[in-house]
Amino acid sequence: MRNLGVVALSAALGGCAGASAIPLAQDNVQITARAAPICGAAGAEKIAVRQAAIETIRRGYDRFIVMNAQAGASYAGSTPVVVQNLGGGVAMASGGTPMFAPNQGLVIKMFKDGDPASANALPARETLGPDWQGQVKKNTINCLR
Repeated sequence: MRNLGVVALSAALGGCAGASAIPLAQDNVQITARAAPICGAAGAEKIAVRQAAIETIRRGYDRFIVMNAQAGASYAGSTPVVVQNLGGGVAMASGGTPMFAPNQGLVIKMFKDGDPASANALPARETLGPDWQGQVKKNTINCLR
């Protein structure tokens, strides 16, 4: 029973995060990001924005604007029920709390530098920071950065 709790805790803390991109037009992409429950909604948002920046660069653009955003969550399981024997035939149960994995959807429009319509767009490379090339190259995403 104790091992089950350790496995559940490990899954919650180190759980998966990921993102996918669907092209809607040559300069529009829909991003869907999913995060582990421990990451919370803010973690899913960070993943989605980083993935938007990565997709912008990969597709040959420099800047992006978020045209639409939608947040949600899906059931990811429950914490284990732990029964503690208090003695004298008395037991206490705790746990069984539902966990929800947040997700974030974005629709972005991408621009090249110099496009007059990009004046208010976010710079993809600056969004990712100084290691932007490494982030674009590898496909590892987590909510902790």
